[in-house]
Amino acid sequence: MRVSYKSLWKQFWYDLVIFFREPFFALPILLLPGIFFIVYAGSIAKNQSDLSGFAQYIPMYMILICFLTVFFNIGTQYVTDKQSGIFKRILLSPISLFNLVLTYSLRGLFVSILGYFEMLAIAVFVFNIPLGENMLLFFLSFIVIVMIMMLLSLTLHGFFKNSRQAMPFTIIGFQYVLFASGMIMPVENMAKFMQVLVYINPIYHMNQVLINVWFMERPQLVNLLALLGWILVCIVLIRIQKGFAVDK
Repeated sequence: MRVSYKSLWKQFWYDLVIFFREPFFALPILLLPGIFFIVYAGSIAKNQSDLSGFAQYIPMYMILICFLTVFFNIGTQYVTDKQSGIFKRILLSPISLFNLVLTYSLRGLFVSILGYFEMLAIAVFVFNIPLGENMLLFFLSFIVIVMIMMLLSLTLHGFFKNSRQAMPFTIIGFQYVLFASGMIMPVENMAKFMQVLVYINPIYHMNQVLINVWFMERPQLVNLLALLGWILVCIVLIRIQKGFAVDK
């Protein structure tokens, strides 16, 4: 499949400009997790002088920005573009649908990386939290997590015909991520039925993998198998969606 890099760059740049021109998109996605991080770490700093143990929460806030960007923002735009007939018009133009999806991916990756460095900057310059010794491996692991998140987003949103259908799903998905991923409450303190919801949540396993990499530990096999299982589910769902009309 031929990819016009000049055309791809133009699409990516235009998509990025539109994203940052919309305060509703850019500000909540990039600023709110950082504010939550500062408030949460600040409350802990009042009770203890050593915040090195708080480093385990850094991946969680990185994943939160990734989720807001890739799942919430890009997933919704994907459905909106399909609803408005953009996909059909692209199929009739020299621009390939692959280029459009690749543009989504590049924007999601770029904004997620901004969130990555935002969390690191807050950790280092605001709270003096020491960084791990394997930051390159951690960064590469984060990139893989972003790609898995993109696969989940485009696959699940591919079932919706319009934004009116997708919005309740996206909002419920956001609540699910907040309350059933270990972000708000430790899993061991949850009720048994809530723990089951956590263990089938891919965000939980993404977080666990990144925490292990941060502390230079080998990721748990159960977390890796869970993510692999979700990837296989997405592949099956994509094959099911192949018969769907892109503009209906």
